[in-house]
Amino acid sequence: MEREPLTTNTSAASGRWTAWSPRPRLHLPHWIPRLYQATTTAERISLSVLLVLLIISGLFSIVNYINNHTQLIPQTGGVYHEAAVGQPRYINPIVSSANDLDMDLTQLIYSGLFRFNNNLELTNDLATGYEISSDNKVYTVHLRNNVLWHDGEAFTADDVLFTYRSIQTPNYGSPLSSSFQGVTIEKTDDYTVTFTLKEPYAPFLTSLTVGIAAEHVWSQIAPQNATLTEQVLKPVGTGPFQFAEIATRRKTGDITSYRLVRNDQYYGSSPYLNEIIFTFYTTYEEALQALQSGKADGISFLPLANLKAATQHRSTDINQLLLPQYFAIFFNPQKNEALNEAGVRAALSLGTDRSAIVEQALFGQGRPLHLPIPPNFLSFDGDNNPPATNLEAAQQNLSESGWEVGNDGIRQKDGKPLVIKLTTTDWPEYIKTAQIIQEQWRQLGIDVQLEHLGAGTIQQTIVQPRDFEALLFGEILPADPDPYPFWHSTQTRSPGLNLASFKNQAVDKLLEEARKTTDQPKRLELYKEFQNKILELNPAIILYQPYYLFATNQVYGIDAKYAALPSGRFNNIEKWHVQTKRVWKTN
Repeated sequence: MEREPLTTNTSAASGRWTAWSPRPRLHLPHWIPRLYQATTTAERISLSVLLVLLIISGLFSIVNYINNHTQLIPQTGGVYHEAAVGQPRYINPIVSSANDLDMDLTQLIYSGLFRFNNNLELTNDLATGYEISSDNKVYTVHLRNNVLWHDGEAFTADDVLFTYRSIQTPNYGSPLSSSFQGVTIEKTDDYTVTFTLKEPYAPFLTSLTVGIAAEHVWSQIAPQNATLTEQVLKPVGTGPFQFAEIATRRKTGDITSYRLVRNDQYYGSSPYLNEIIFTFYTTYEEALQALQSGKADGISFLPLANLKAATQHRSTDINQLLLPQYFAIFFNPQKNEALNEAGVRAALSLGTDRSAIVEQALFGQGRPLHLPIPPNFLSFDGDNNPPATNLEAAQQNLSESGWEVGNDGIRQKDGKPLVIKLTTTDWPEYIKTAQIIQEQWRQLGIDVQLEHLGAGTIQQTIVQPRDFEALLFGEILPADPDPYPFWHSTQTRSPGLNLASFKNQAVDKLLEEARKTTDQPKRLELYKEFQNKILELNPAIILYQPYYLFATNQVYGIDAKYAALPSGRFNNIEKWHVQTKRVWKTN
C-alpha cells in the first residue's frame, strides 16, 4: 500500500523546508460520550439548560463580586451639553434676573458674596465672613484676597461697590433695585465692605447672593448702554466656568450655541467638567428630542406636558428641584359675599383633597402643601401634613352657616345659590387643577364656574385690579421666604402681592417683628404663630408645591434638592461629571 507523501512548507523566517503533519486531536474523557449515549433526548436538553444556567450564574456572580468590591469615581474631563429653549440676552448679574436662561449662564460665570448650597443654606463665596451690628442695621462683609477675574485682573472691594451701586442706578433698570433701596454701601479697605440699612431686615444676607460684576469691564460703559454692548454676551466673571465662544446663525443672527470652559484659576473646588455647551432650541419638544437622540446630555426644564415622553427612555433621569413657591386658591370676599363667611371658607378648605390634585393634575410631580411658608425653607421645619379632607365636617360647616341643599343639589341661602367663580391661567395643569376642585366642591353642593385666561391677560385684567372671586394662582417667594409682601395689609393693592386682600392686625404685627429680628429661633416662633392664624382664618387654600423638573442622561454628581431659582440646579456644578473610572474599594 502506497503512503501519502509528507507535505512541506517554507518558513519565511529561516528560508528552510520543514515537514508538516496534522496536529494531535483533543480527546474528550471516555465517560462523556458514554454518558451522552446513555441519556435520553429530554435529559440531554435538561443537562444543556442546566449547563447554560450555571455559566450565566457564574458570570452574574463575577459581575456582582466586581460591583460589590469596586466603585465608580469621578474623572476630570468631558463636556456637558445642555439643550435650552430661548435665547441668552443679558449675561450680567445687574440686569439678568428677568430671564431664566440668562440666570443659568450667570450662575456658572459669576460669583456672589454668598451662595446657597443644595440644602438652601447660605454659605460664603467671595466673602470669608461677616458681622452684624447690635442694632441689626450694619453688615460688615470680609472678602477673599486671592480671587482673579477670568481676564487675570484682581478682584477687590471696588467691584462689590460698583455692582451694588449699579443695581441702585435707575438708568440700569435692574430688576433687583427694590431690594437695595435705601441701602448705603461703603468700602472700608480693599477687602472689606459695609452695607447700612435704614431699618433692620432679617433676610438681607440672602440678597447678597447676586453675582459681582467687574468694575474694570463695566465702568467704561454707560448704564443705558449696558444691555446693548457686545460685552453683555461675552462676560468676565470669577465663577467656576468662563466664556469661550458663541456660535450664530448667519441669516437670523440667533445664537445657536454658547460654550463655557473650566476656569483653572477658580478659588473654589475645581469642576470635573472641561466644558459646558448650551445649545438653543425654539421648543421643549426639540430640546427633548436632542436629549433622547444623544445630541445633548441634559435639558434645562422639562414641562409636565413632556414628562411622559421623557420617561419612555430608560436612560433619562428626571431630576426634581423644590423652589420656594406654592399654588393656592385666593379668596376675594369683596367680589363674593359668601366668601366673607368663615364657615364657608373653612368648608372649602375641608372639602379640598390636595393629594388628589398632586396625583391627577401634576402626575405626582409635587407635594401637597397647606402652609404659606414651605417646609425646609428658612430652615423652617413646620408640619407639612395637610389636614385630612373631611366632607362631613365641611357639609356641617355649610349647614350651620345657613346654606341648605336645594332640589338641584346646589346649596342656597335666602333664595340665592352658592356659586363661586374660579379663575386661573390656561396652562394644562392649572386647568386640570381647577376642574378637580370643581368636582370636589360640587360634592359639597357648591356650583363652581371656571374661567381660564392667558398668563399676560390674567395678570393685567384679573390679578392687578383684584377682579376675581377665587383665583388659582402661584406665588414665588424669595429664598428666605419673608411672608410680609404676600400677607401684610399694606400689600393688598398692586404691586403688592397680598392677592387675598387679607387684613389682620395681629398678623401684621407678627410679620413686622419677624422680618426685623435676626434671632432665628424667635423669628421661627413668630412665623409659626402667623401660619396658625392663616390656617384658622382661611383667607386662601394653599394647595401644593410643584417640582421644577430637568432631565439628564448619564450625568453624575447631581444632588439638586432645594434652590432659590431654577439656576440653583447648578449649585454643586463642581461635582457634576460625565467621565468615571472603576476602582477597587479600600478597607
